[in-house]
Order: sequence, then C-alpha cells, then structure tokens
Amino acid sequence: MINFFNDYLLKAQQRIAIVKQKCKYLLDKNEQTLDLNHNLKEQVLRELRNANWNRYPDSDHKDIESKIAEYCGLNQENILLSAGSASIITTLLNYFALNGKTLFITQPSYSLFDYHCKTYNINYQPWMLSSNLEYNYENIPNLGKNSVLIITSPNNPVGNTFDIKCLEHLLQLYPESMIIVDAVYCEFGNVDYTPLVKKFKNLIVLRSFSKAFPVAGLRLGYLCASREVTTAFRKLFLQYSISYFSLIFARNMLFTKEFLELSKSRIREIISEREKMFLGLNSDRFANSIKVYPSQGNFLLIQILGKNLFHKVTTDLLNNGIKVLDLSNVVQLDNTLRVSIGTREENKAFMNCIQKSLNAFYFANQEQFSLAS
Repeated sequence: MINFFNDYLLKAQQRIAIVKQKCKYLLDKNEQTLDLNHNLKEQVLRELRNANWNRYPDSDHKDIESKIAEYCGLNQENILLSAGSASIITTLLNYFALNGKTLFITQPSYSLFDYHCKTYNINYQPWMLSSNLEYNYENIPNLGKNSVLIITSPNNPVGNTFDIKCLEHLLQLYPESMIIVDAVYCEFGNVDYTPLVKKFKNLIVLRSFSKAFPVAGLRLGYLCASREVTTAFRKLFLQYSISYFSLIFARNMLFTKEFLELSKSRIREIISEREKMFLGLNSDRFANSIKVYPSQGNFLLIQILGKNLFHKVTTDLLNNGIKVLDLSNVVQLDNTLRVSIGTREENKAFMNCIQKSLNAFYFANQEQFSLAS
C-alpha cells in the first residue's frame, strides 16, 4: 500500500509543525494577537444558536459577496467567497495542473504553493527572487497561451511588493495567460491590485480576512476576478464548505461600522509597531548581527548573520516562550526567521530577547573574537 504515495509525501514533514512546548507569545503565523471582546462574540453566538444545525449551511453567499465587493470597490460578480484563501489556492493549483497549464510560481513565497505542488506531484517552474530577495524583473518567465504565473505580493515571507506597473504590462503582454496575485496582506501595504480585475480578465487576486481582521479562526477568504472567471471557478468550489459560524459572523458582524473601525484601528497599530521594530533592528547596535528586510506585511523577515548565532537566537526565543517561524530550510533563506508583529508588549519582549541573546553570544565568544582580530 505504501507504494501508492510519492516519495516527497512519504518523506515530507507536516507543513505546519506541531510544537509541544507552550509559548506565551505566538508570533509565527501572522495572526492578530488581540481577540474580539465578548460582547461582539455574544451577538454572533445568539444567531448561531438559532441556526438549523441539522441542515447544511447556505450555499448562496451573494449577500456577503456584495458587502465584500463594496469593501474592495468592485461588483458582486467579481467576488467568490471560500473557506479560506488556502482552499482557493489548492483548488486553483489542482485545476490548472489537471488541465495541462504551465505553472510559474515566485519563490521564495507562501510555503503552501511549493508544498502542495510537491505532495500532489504538480510540476511547476520556480521564478526565483534575486540574491537580495527582490523581484527579478529582468528574468520574468515568458508566458505562453497555457501559462499561469503566481505572484505573492506583499511577498510572504519577505514583505516586498510587486511593481503594479509591471503587472499591468504583463497582463497586456500576455492576454492568453493567467496571472494570480496572492495579496492577503494587502491592507498592510501601499499597493492594491484588486481594482485591476475590472480591466483585465486574465488577473485573479486572492484576499483574506485572516490577516487584517482579527478573525483567522473563521477561515474566510475570497477571490477577485472578472465575471467570467468567478462564474467558472464557482462550479469548482465545494458547496457547503463554509460553516454556519463563519457565515453568521460574516452576515452579522464582519461589515458593521464597529467591527470595521476596530479592524482599521488595529491595522494602523500593527503598521506603526512594524516600523518601530524595523528601525530598531536596523540600528547600529545590530549592524553586524542582523539583516532585516523592509516589509509591507504584518511581519518582518530577519536574517541572523551566522549559523551558530542563528541557533543561539532561535533557541533563546523558544526558551523564553516566544514562537517565531524558522525559515532556515527554505531556499535562499539561510539563517532566517519570520516574526509576526504582535502587541507592543510582545514586540518589546522579542526585541529584548534578541538583544540579550546577541550579548550573551558575543560575551561567550569574546576571547575567540579577540584572537581573530
């Protein structure tokens, strides 16, 4: 029976590693730290109690999609709601692969793209970022009639964005190819690709409520595209896949003035904290130890300059109850970690731990450094 599975699947680790050690600060998944208050939760729970749990959830989400369209500046026909953007990604990858499309995917980027393709034996050609982890505009793939180019922007885990003028040029240059922009961190950046779907029928933009809104547990994502694209993909998405809880929250809370103002306020706070952390990590005291990349997401990518120092820093973070994402096994990301922007308390704890870890490392090795100099 074991021969039924491909080698990569058999040898692969679980994509989301399970860490048994309990951590006080969870800064590894780009979730928002602060939960909703109980008053808002109770309003939704009252509606949930009245739902008919013996029946499948509603499969017609046009009312929710209309509210999303208003939020994005689009029309309802441009929106397709799904149970999380990850579900959309896997559906798209499977469909394109089974129908013989040539896939190009930016790398490094969201790990699900590479993991899903390899575990499902889907062939794709990586379009690598430059050695400085910038988009390599001089080496953009030549897209044929049956090509699909997938770009993550703001890029996860780097944090940079794809030039919107270049995107428009590609959409015009390759009208018979499809370009997908995974833009789930859109609200934290200064580029919005979503309006382009009204102009280009070969563009798909993926968005989510798990990053800019404090509701990652709802598992709600959406696809923005032309009417022709959303109509086609609506037939592929599983019906009844969005739970009663998520639908009721979307209908009764997600687009209320109170909730939207709360979400926008938190976005501003996260951006402010991100810039403070970036400036701190980019200061002279870390110059010989750390490289931090500018970010348009709710996270920072940090490279520790040295394998031993990287091990020291990541071990100290975990021992101090601070969970971050270790990316050192990803191509081009040697000795790097990604830290989500949390509350001021969490960010301060992270910065203090980094500083203490570096001080301890250099103190323990000062004799070696003295001899080397």
